[in-house]
Amino acid sequence: MLKLENIFYNIREKSILENINLTFEPGKIHMILGPNGSGKTSLLKIASGQVDAHQGKVWYAQGLLSQIDLKQIARYRGYLSQQNNIPFPLKVEALVSMGRYPHFDFQPSKKDVEIVQEVLEKLDINHLTQRDYTTLSGGEQQRVQFARVLAQIWETKEGTIRYLFLDEPLNNLDMQYQKYLLETIKSLITPNLVIIMIIHDLNWAFAYADEVYFMKEGQLFANGHPLKIVDELLISNVFHIASKIIQVPNQPHPVVVY
Repeated sequence: MLKLENIFYNIREKSILENINLTFEPGKIHMILGPNGSGKTSLLKIASGQVDAHQGKVWYAQGLLSQIDLKQIARYRGYLSQQNNIPFPLKVEALVSMGRYPHFDFQPSKKDVEIVQEVLEKLDINHLTQRDYTTLSGGEQQRVQFARVLAQIWETKEGTIRYLFLDEPLNNLDMQYQKYLLETIKSLITPNLVIIMIIHDLNWAFAYADEVYFMKEGQLFANGHPLKIVDELLISNVFHIASKIIQVPNQPHPVVVY
């Protein structure tokens, strides 16, 4: 469980988020959508503890977020940001291994090394292990960064809720790998993992989201199961664009056409 309670967030005189009250349950894929500047990333950063200069409370299953030790949080909370620039040469395996840093003091254990290898195989990037990260394509870099975050929270300990925050994880990926990454995220669903991600494509939300949250001008505009709440009027009100929702024969979910 992750709960946001009466969240207000300002930068100087500008209101970024206003009166956000939400509960994110484990075992589901939660997708946040909305136009640029609507507060999506700020909401994700506050929920993950990247930003603490806000009013209101953030509750994890482990307690009030502001009172949990940062190193302890890092063992069960992973955050993938939009920008993950590495300006110096670094092998892929070493970068993914950075996700295990919160779990050891000096040297990685055999288990840490095994987890890195498992994650590399899970994302089908083990062939990149010895490559210099800076020589990879944008899509390859995105998959490597996702592997680093997964390695951080990979272990499943009984009774421990883990949290995975993804800020536009489909960036730089072609359609094949967008689907591959979403299928991977879907395969991670367990009763002890909270998954919250920001995306822009409503069609992916129809296909993979259990709950969607539409942000507009710093406020929660609508939320619920995509098949229950998303219609052409909602899309128009949030994004100011005309659309058509079409039910494709033999498909489990509709398609949005603009």
